Amino acid sequence: MLEVISVRWIKFVNVVLRDERVVRITFDDYPLYENIQSDTAKSLKSDLERYLRGERIDFNDYDVNLADLSCFVRMVLEEVRKIPYGKVVTYKELADKLKTSPRAVGQALKKNPIPIIIPCHRVVAKKDLGGFSAGIDIKRELLRLERTRSNL
Repeated sequence: MLEVISVRWIKFVNVVLRDERVVRITFDDYPLYENIQSDTAKSLKSDLERYLRGERIDFNDYDVNLADLSCFVRMVLEEVRKIPYGKVVTYKELADKLKTSPRAVGQALKKNPIPIIIPCHRVVAKKDLGGFSAGIDIKRELLRLERTRSNL
C-alpha cells in the first residue's frame, strides 16, 4: 500500500510510505495529494507537524526502506540515525567512528532519501554547516528547531 503525507512548513515536507515503511521525504514548493490510511502514516504526520513546530520527537520507531542503497550508504545512514535530537557531529567524527573519510560520509549523506527521520542535518563541517540536499537554509532551520549549539 502506497501512502503520502504532506506537511506545510517553510516548504512542504512530502513523505511517501510503502507498506508502512518510509521510502522518501522531500522538501517541495507544493504539497502532494495525501493518501493516509494506516495508523503509522497518521502517527507520522502528527509527529512531523509537532517536530516542525519545535517539539522534541524521536523518529526511530518508524521503519525505513533503504534497500535500494549500497551497503556503505546504509551503514552511514544507520549510524546517523543514532544521533540524538539537538546534537550535532562533524563529518570527521562520523568518519572516524565508521573508519572511513569525511568525504565518503558526505557523499553517502547526499544519497539520504529520508531526511529528518534519518537526521543528516545533524552532521556538520568543522567550520560551517556543510551541505544538505534540500539546501543549506533548510538545514539551518532544522538545526534551529532543535536548538543545537552549532554556529548557525
